[in-house]
Amino acid sequence: MKAAIKEFHTPLSEPACCYAPDQPLSELGFAEQFLVWSLRVQWRVTAEGAGTKSHLLQRAFDALQMPEGPAIVAELAAVLALTVKRPLSIPCPRWRALTSDEVRLLNFVAALQRRDGQPGAALDPSWATAPCGASPIWVPAQRLALAFSAAGLVFGSASQGLSFPEAMPRLLH
Repeated sequence: MKAAIKEFHTPLSEPACCYAPDQPLSELGFAEQFLVWSLRVQWRVTAEGAGTKSHLLQRAFDALQMPEGPAIVAELAAVLALTVKRPLSIPCPRWRALTSDEVRLLNFVAALQRRDGQPGAALDPSWATAPCGASPIWVPAQRLALAFSAAGLVFGSASQGLSFPEAMPRLLH
């Protein structure tokens, strides 16, 4: 009888994907690729002293109907820069593989999006600033995970065979 009962799985209840340093971006789903790209663009804008706004990021997030996206990514990048006490490995947006810091961030944001009760386990311990394990990274990462969910961008979708969102063609032209 138990064999006849099927478990109900939603994209948010699926187990975490295994992201790895040096993993090609082409192996990731759209949500992961977009998060990595947007963080890299924001990191470069901030490093070049061009302020905190990128018009390219704004257009990309607008195409996905996430106008608040660039502000959340900028906040997350700023908090990462202040919290992590070493240089972060966030390369040029054209780099074709994940870095170890991008893997840490993807794992954490994916755990927040899944809402499995254990996102703190995915947070790199070196990113926590208080003895109790609190981190200023938590709030912008949570906002980003919720914004991606609201836009239908689910982390781990590459393994589920989900298609790109309709907004993607507008980003390419």
